[in-house]
Amino acid sequence: MGNLDLKNIEIPFGTGKKVLIGAGALFVLIVLSLLFKVVTIEGNYIGVRESWAGGVDKDPLLPKTYFLFPGFMYSIYKYDMSSRVFVMNDTPSSMDTVSRGRERDSYLVQSKEGQDMHVSMNIRWRLDPTKLIEIHKMTRENFEEKLIRPVMLRVVKDQATMRTAIEAYSGDGLVKLQRDIEHALMDEGSELRHRGVIVENFVIEGIGLDPQYIGEIKSRQVATQKELRAKAEELAAIAQSKQVKAEAQADFERTVVQAERDKQVGILKAEKEAQQQILGAEAAKKQVVLAAEGEKDASVLRAQAVIAMGEAEASAKKAQLAAYAVPGADAFVKIEVSQNLSEAFKNIQGYLPSDMHINLLSESFTKSVESLMGRKTAGD
Repeated sequence: MGNLDLKNIEIPFGTGKKVLIGAGALFVLIVLSLLFKVVTIEGNYIGVRESWAGGVDKDPLLPKTYFLFPGFMYSIYKYDMSSRVFVMNDTPSSMDTVSRGRERDSYLVQSKEGQDMHVSMNIRWRLDPTKLIEIHKMTRENFEEKLIRPVMLRVVKDQATMRTAIEAYSGDGLVKLQRDIEHALMDEGSELRHRGVIVENFVIEGIGLDPQYIGEIKSRQVATQKELRAKAEELAAIAQSKQVKAEAQADFERTVVQAERDKQVGILKAEKEAQQQILGAEAAKKQVVLAAEGEKDASVLRAQAVIAMGEAEASAKKAQLAAYAVPGADAFVKIEVSQNLSEAFKNIQGYLPSDMHINLLSESFTKSVESLMGRKTAGD
């Protein structure tokens, strides 16, 4: 093949123009990408912005889209603020897709008496948004290994070595151990809180001990259970005896109370009947007294009436006599008596002798009248 003569190759004008336009557009895009940067911070993230001139901004970036100009001078670091779980146990990673941690790495620590204890545990945590700037400056990444694990191991060791293995293995001892570790990790003044990690929960999944030691623990527990059962049965027998005694005492007291109640009822009934008799006698007495007083008052009133009538008749008589005592009254009386006598005798025919004269009663008619009036004549 011969040599290619580049000088004789001709490039069409239209094709060269397109190449230049494409190159220019690419250059513009590169320039724009350097001048402008678009970053979106999702809802569960908070961002920290750095610039060439000002370094790390003192205020974190809340979730939204940010336009940076010039873009090449700024960098934004996003931090997940949601809860995460860090584990230290012997569970394979394939069995746990939620948490992150150290597979097959339960914590080996010695108890108070030197017994090995394999503590499997997990901790749920999240970053403190108020301390995110300090976290970005001091740690920035791999928080589990840099912050959480060292502090958690120290706290667990401090608490576990204060207890015997049998105390920490199960029951109330295990609950108290977990509560004390949780308090040391979650307290407001704890080291993790100071460094920007908020612990939400801590759980001891289990404590592994030497099988032989576990057998001894179980034997002790069985013996303890037997002892507790014996004590419980003894207490139950004592309780039953006390119950029987209490029931007998209650029955006795109930009988005494009933007898006392019957006694009091009888006394109250007798007192009530005596009171009723006394009240009846007093009522009868009052009734007799009231009747006597009424009769007395009636007699007094009748006597007063009689006296009043007598006084009235006496006054009338006195007035009548006084009327007759005036001058000329005698003549008037005589006339009235005469008229009455005349009326009395005018129809008595056949009863008096035919030769009897009226003056037979007296020497004269006047004397007769005076005799009838009860007066004495001059010759008497």
